[in-house]
Amino acid sequence: MNRLFAMSMCLLLAAGAATAGLDDAPTRGDGAAVRATPAATAAGAAYTILHRTLRSGVAVDEYVDAGGKVFALSWSGPFKPNLQRLLGRHFAAFRDRGAQRRGGPHSRLAVDTGEAVIVSEGHMGAFEGRAWLPSRLSAGFDTQEMK
Repeated sequence: MNRLFAMSMCLLLAAGAATAGLDDAPTRGDGAAVRATPAATAAGAAYTILHRTLRSGVAVDEYVDAGGKVFALSWSGPFKPNLQRLLGRHFAAFRDRGAQRRGGPHSRLAVDTGEAVIVSEGHMGAFEGRAWLPSRLSAGFDTQEMK
């Protein structure tokens, strides 16, 4: 795959890329080591998955396109990660739509802002979620396969 792109992503993160999130540069974790895995869609579009496990035990995967921007991400672990950091500018719409929902703390929240789709679910000790930008998905990218 594109090893040069994966190595450049690791260097970008190590050099102190700005904290951003979905639709921007990859986020910087809380000191967690980052592992980059080259991947491609069924249609052959290359991207890199940046894997990290935060000190809280939450695993975060950011799917980064060839331009260095996050087009999708997923998380899972005993706590919710800092969603404001991960979702970037899409967080406010997610928060606002989430405040309007009716349901208990053990429910699933799925929000389609028109620009981003964000799904968060779980309960104390077991949270997971994923978010993606439909307009930025390459042909053949399956959001159901995001871990």
